[in-house]
Amino acid sequence: MGLLRFISGILGILLIIGAFSSFIPLLFLGGIVTGSVAFAFGFPIFLMVLGAVMVYFSFYYAGSRDKSNYQLISIVKWGAIHTIAILLGSYVVNRLMVVDTLLVTLFIATIVSLVTQVVRSHESRFNTRWFVFYFLIYANIIWAMGAFIIPEIASQPSVFTSIVIGFTIAGVVAILQKFNVRYHSTQWVSIILLILLLVGNLESLQISPIQQLVGQFPNTSELSKTKLECPTAISSFQLAKTDEYLNPTLIGPELNNLIDTSVWRIEGNIRSCYLGKYRGQYPDWFYCDDLIVSRWETTDSGTIRYRWYTAVTAEWQPKAKPFAKQYLFNGFSCENGKKVSVDKEATAYYVHVSRDGTEIKIEY
Repeated sequence: MGLLRFISGILGILLIIGAFSSFIPLLFLGGIVTGSVAFAFGFPIFLMVLGAVMVYFSFYYAGSRDKSNYQLISIVKWGAIHTIAILLGSYVVNRLMVVDTLLVTLFIATIVSLVTQVVRSHESRFNTRWFVFYFLIYANIIWAMGAFIIPEIASQPSVFTSIVIGFTIAGVVAILQKFNVRYHSTQWVSIILLILLLVGNLESLQISPIQQLVGQFPNTSELSKTKLECPTAISSFQLAKTDEYLNPTLIGPELNNLIDTSVWRIEGNIRSCYLGKYRGQYPDWFYCDDLIVSRWETTDSGTIRYRWYTAVTAEWQPKAKPFAKQYLFNGFSCENGKKVSVDKEATAYYVHVSRDGTEIKIEY
């Protein structure tokens, strides 16, 4: 067991040296490449802290050798268990195609809690308050690691990510147990942890059924009076999709549902989705093109002046979150708007040339 402690201490020293020596390159080059200075700052600091903990428990811990060995074995044991649970949770999340940050966090934290409870059930009885307490600890760690420490790594499921988060959970729990949190204090700590989790995921709270219901009843009279040249999404619920879902067949119907059909008529569906490649576009954004819509433009008395046709593009902004690469719907943009006077017994076409050169004709 002394050999295990010695090896652990040496690995901790190497981890500190390696992280420190790569700190400056990660800060500047990593920040440029990933677009996240927080990642370039946070990740090497996390590695140095982890190395320091390993060195401390291996060489400098003042407790008895047996107790130190027990704690080291406990961290390794629970780190491995949490890692397996996180891998299982990420598999379930990906199979269910869950991409919302809060839901992903809660799903994986639930799996970790259940697996942990299964192992602990051989040693102690189930207690609801402690179960909720540790569940909220797991959830906050998973969210914080993905949001601040390793967002670029955690945006895709990986064994490395699961190991890092799994052993972080084991280490944090071991430290918390040193504080001897009393049973009656757990409810107040749980409330604080719940508030932190919800505040950190305010954007995800838009998925609540109440807000979805509110988003389904827009003020259509306001839309028609503003005589918009481009439609706006009628729902306040922000769509979040993975890149596999961003294709015309899957995303087209959902985008159509965001168009207020009491004002606009859908003349042609989305034809293509792609990563930005044209002038004025972001290279890491997704764009879904060639949705054609039209609406009436009327006089103050209500008579028809002309019909307005325009081509609509749905824009999707990338947002890296734990265990899933998300693209958030960022609204509609329009181009090639045209006023059309519809005459009796006359057939004409609104023509839009897509970015790939395809000519789209809409008869009116």
